[in-house]
Amino acid sequence: MKTLITIGLLVLSLSGCADKAATQLGSEALVYQELHHFVIEPKRSGSKTELDSEFTHIIASFHQGFEQTNWRLRYRYESDKAWIASLERSLLNLGLNPAKIHVEKLQSGNRVIDIRVGQYKVKTQECRRSIFGEMASDVGCYADSMRLKLVRDVQTLAAKEGL
Repeated sequence: MKTLITIGLLVLSLSGCADKAATQLGSEALVYQELHHFVIEPKRSGSKTELDSEFTHIIASFHQGFEQTNWRLRYRYESDKAWIASLERSLLNLGLNPAKIHVEKLQSGNRVIDIRVGQYKVKTQECRRSIFGEMASDVGCYADSMRLKLVRDVQTLAAKEGL
C-alpha cells in the first residue's frame, strides 16, 4: 500500500511540472506581385549605347530576387526587334530562365519599346518578443516567418498566375 501511495504521489508531482499545451498559430504572410512598367521611345538618331545603358539600368534595379522576375518585352517596329533581342540576350546571360521572358509585337501605336516586369514579394507579420516565463500567443512565429522569407520562388505561395 505504501508503494502504491508513493507511486501515486510521484506521478502527481511529475504531472504538475509538465508544460501547458499551447496552440501554435504560426505566422501570417502577405504574398503580392510588384508590377513595373518601363516605356522607352527610341529616337531615330539614338545610339545603341544609350539604349544599352537604359537596359542595364532597368536590369540593375531588380538585383534582389532577379531569378524570380517575369519579363514581358514588347516592340512596335522591326527595327526595334534587334534592341529587344539584345535585352533578351542580356537577361539570359544573367541566368534568367527563358520561360520567364515573353516577347510580343505591338499591333499599333507609337514607336516604343514596352517593358513590363513582375516580381513576387512576401511580407510577414512582426513577431512579439518573448518574455522568459511567460507563454506568448505567437509561439513559433519567428520560425514560420523566417521559413516564409526563405522560400526561393515566392510565386509558388500565391494561388493564381500573374504576369
